[in-house]
Amino acid sequence: MDATSQEEIIQIYHDRIFHFSQELAVNKKRSLHYSLMRLATIIIAIPFIYLATKFGLLAVIASLIIVIIIFVFAVLRQQQYDKKTIENQLLIAINENEIQSILQLKNDYYNGEQFKESHHFYTDDLDIFGNNSIFGLINRSKTFNGTHQLATYFLELPEINSVEERQLAIQELESKLDWRQNFSSSLFNIEGGHQRDLAKEIDEELKIDLSFAKGKFLTIFIKALPYLWMVIFGLYFFDIALANTIAGALFIANLLITMRKSSEVTAVQAHLSYASNMLKSYSEALKIIFSENWNSKLIQQKSEFYKSPDNSNGTVSMLKILSGIIDHLDYRLNFIPAIILNGLFLWDFRVINRLSNWKSIYDGQLIKLFDFIGTMESLNSLASWSYNNPQYVYTKFHEVYFSLEATEIQHPLIPKPINVANNFNIKKSNHLSIITGSNMSGKSTLLRTLGINTILAYTGGRVAAKSFSIPIVQLISYMRIKDILEESVSTFKAELNRIDMILKMLKSGTKCFILIDEMLRGTNSVDKLTGSIGIAKRLLAENTYAMIATHDIKLAELSSEYPESIANYFFDIDYADGDLIFDFKVKEGICKNFNASFLLKQLGIDMP
Repeated sequence: MDATSQEEIIQIYHDRIFHFSQELAVNKKRSLHYSLMRLATIIIAIPFIYLATKFGLLAVIASLIIVIIIFVFAVLRQQQYDKKTIENQLLIAINENEIQSILQLKNDYYNGEQFKESHHFYTDDLDIFGNNSIFGLINRSKTFNGTHQLATYFLELPEINSVEERQLAIQELESKLDWRQNFSSSLFNIEGGHQRDLAKEIDEELKIDLSFAKGKFLTIFIKALPYLWMVIFGLYFFDIALANTIAGALFIANLLITMRKSSEVTAVQAHLSYASNMLKSYSEALKIIFSENWNSKLIQQKSEFYKSPDNSNGTVSMLKILSGIIDHLDYRLNFIPAIILNGLFLWDFRVINRLSNWKSIYDGQLIKLFDFIGTMESLNSLASWSYNNPQYVYTKFHEVYFSLEATEIQHPLIPKPINVANNFNIKKSNHLSIITGSNMSGKSTLLRTLGINTILAYTGGRVAAKSFSIPIVQLISYMRIKDILEESVSTFKAELNRIDMILKMLKSGTKCFILIDEMLRGTNSVDKLTGSIGIAKRLLAENTYAMIATHDIKLAELSSEYPESIANYFFDIDYADGDLIFDFKVKEGICKNFNASFLLKQLGIDMP
């Protein structure tokens, strides 16, 4: 079904929840069925085998085989339905989260708090990371690589070609709802994955010296062990006492050899055992990626590279092999299996040698592969966002510095009832767009709306507009300036630092788009106006482009001195029945109505 509205999208999610809930009930019932079958098999086995003893040894053996086959069959089938049950539960949770993200603008995934930086060009002013942020709403990544890759899309300026390639990849993923949710479910249970660079951790841990498990004699002995046991087994047909003696001696010798290097093996096992379950999730995610045929260049090239059997002896299997090695190493945590396996086959040394061989084949490949999975997660996040918002549009990029065209643009983090759309254009000749208006009329929101959608455009995802076109430029905001007590920085000094940063960027020749909300708030009104006019003139001299929200009409009147370079806009207010009425619609010109006096009178403060 091709959805054309958010209402249809929400209905699709409800339908999927209903479908997966039905499957969940069936799979739980079948799992219980095979669990009871296991229990019944154990209960019936004893009298069944007892009856078989009356018919001889062959009957007993046959009975044992039948019991084992039925029991194993029941175990495997129960595991199969338990796995399906978990998948159903995850898919239900994923669809519930999607509905929540649309209706309540809330998301259960990580919000990117760690990427917040007060001195960044724009992230703090535009709510890019943290609580109630655009990253927090869009993110569907569970891994370190996916979370950081998505954050990079919000932080770094792309080339036009690369962001357009990303758009095509996102559009392809947007059309693959089943694939996206299956991919998400494969990684959904990873806890705290955004905090742990698992590939780097494993890579560092594998730098541990594994040569203790090698050596010419030890290598030959390990390879010869299965043949030695075969000889001993054959000896039982000729001399049981001698066979027992040799078997006991070999078993004890193997245990002594194992004990000599037990601490080294324990160190390796301790370093890696935590990673096994996560590796299985990564491995499952890879299977899902490679099961799909891709058309977009960005995904296709990377997918084909890692999928190719010619790529470093089959890179696609590296996670499965490593996970299996770690699982086998963890056998030593169970005392009885550890004694038996090491006594018979020097199990610890065999596993360590397999790990050493894995290192020699796949050295340096793990980080690259995890980066690929992270890229798919980040694209999947943006595709989910785009799918959830079919009313939004993909950005058209151009080379002109500077022009911006936005039709019915909205702030993506403001709920619908109070989220008013505006049309706004910046022509190449209009270097400064000055917005005046009363308090709470929408000046700051317009700046943030254009800013957050610009950054959203650079990620490659849909923007909250009916149409949007913009070049790739460095966005800089000067909005939420505040004092920093721990750095002994006053509000005014923080503003000066911001202005200095902007001027340095302009001196470097960087093409910028600057958003300024009520500059120089930290000083007196006279210096504020004089300084604001000075800054505006400096911006004009630098041939940059900026939007300035202000209460100062004198600043807006600067357009009479620079009629070709400055465009004025305003937000109006109206009064009805003693209340203020805001339409939050931007208009051309300079504001004439302000509301500070009215609001103060409402609080009982007499105005002169």
